[in-house]
Amino acid sequence: MKELIEPKEARQRIAENLPDIAAIDCPLDKCAGRILSEGIIADRPFPPFDRSMMDGFAIRAAEAKAGAIFNVTATAPAGATRIQNEEAPNSCVEIMTGATLPEGADTVVPYEETERIDKNQMRLVSDEPVVAGDFVHKKGSDFEADKALIQSGRSLGSREIAAAATCGYATLKVSKIPRIAIACSGDELVEITEQPGDHQIRKSNDACIETGLARIHIHAAERTHLPDEPEVTRERLTTLIAHNDFLILSGGISMGKKDFIPDLLDELGLRCHFHGIAQKPGKPMGYWTNEDCAVFALPGNPLSTLTCLHHYVIPAIQKAMGLESTSMATTVELTNSEKVRKDLTVFVPVTLGENSRATPCPPQNSGDLVRILQSDGYIVVPSGEASADEGKNYGFHPWH
Repeated sequence: MKELIEPKEARQRIAENLPDIAAIDCPLDKCAGRILSEGIIADRPFPPFDRSMMDGFAIRAAEAKAGAIFNVTATAPAGATRIQNEEAPNSCVEIMTGATLPEGADTVVPYEETERIDKNQMRLVSDEPVVAGDFVHKKGSDFEADKALIQSGRSLGSREIAAAATCGYATLKVSKIPRIAIACSGDELVEITEQPGDHQIRKSNDACIETGLARIHIHAAERTHLPDEPEVTRERLTTLIAHNDFLILSGGISMGKKDFIPDLLDELGLRCHFHGIAQKPGKPMGYWTNEDCAVFALPGNPLSTLTCLHHYVIPAIQKAMGLESTSMATTVELTNSEKVRKDLTVFVPVTLGENSRATPCPPQNSGDLVRILQSDGYIVVPSGEASADEGKNYGFHPWH
């Protein structure tokens, strides 16, 4: 490993050295979870006309007095063109929710505040004063036409898709899904369908990484295994780097005799931005790039892979795709204290409780997968602090 850097510096170096992800035109019904690469412009005001917010009667507020009788001259259903409220005193139009307010009317009285005398008349029964504009959603009161309703850099969910459809967007310009490969290294790994020997373990980190990506609507193009053979690994790394925007490695990057991947990345001409972060877990993590591909090298222990994936890899890929903000942190208060290493930034798994309170559930070590299952995410305890203290607030990062 090279000189250790702080987590904040690691994130900064990653952010400054990400591959360019192109924008493409995508049909609206395929845009869920994609990152918007253009602003969505309102093609008309929101709402586009004065519309009724209630089922009832459209009247002139100046004529509204308790007990007043109104002549019902027409009916205005939603979707009909605007009609005229007659000029005769105490005339009104029966109106439905969402319908255009009739010309000559300035307010809507809900059915609940009236009684029907017969087919052509109704009486006001409420003593509450009627004010012009009551239950009327005024044209343009939510948003003006010809302005950006949604800015680029936003993840597209149900709200954004609905707004785009309302503005007439059949397609949207979004960031292309990057091509990503995942590779785990180590001769101790066997396929999940195999029965491992006493000296072996089933592969799980690649499934962990792919699932983390899938939750942000990204799927790995390839999953592979790198053996503890330098020449074979060199050949596979060359191919993976040439055909992907991102390569996520797990294992083979620390200080052991078979941890030769960092040297291979250097030999293949990639630039090393860092190799080693002053943190626990995940200290050996590194980051390499060339003009077309970014390589995240994660330690092979499960908690190290999981933590580095969520703290560095996923936010970086989202940023490369144009996401405006990748922060998922909220604040939680600890229910009890937990000792940590003072010389490192420490990511402590916690379980969420009520009222934004969290309980530490530290693993026995970075390979303790069982304890990870009991946690909902992790808090970040800065270096220089000897413990995460009860009653103190910390930034919480969810696994999901």
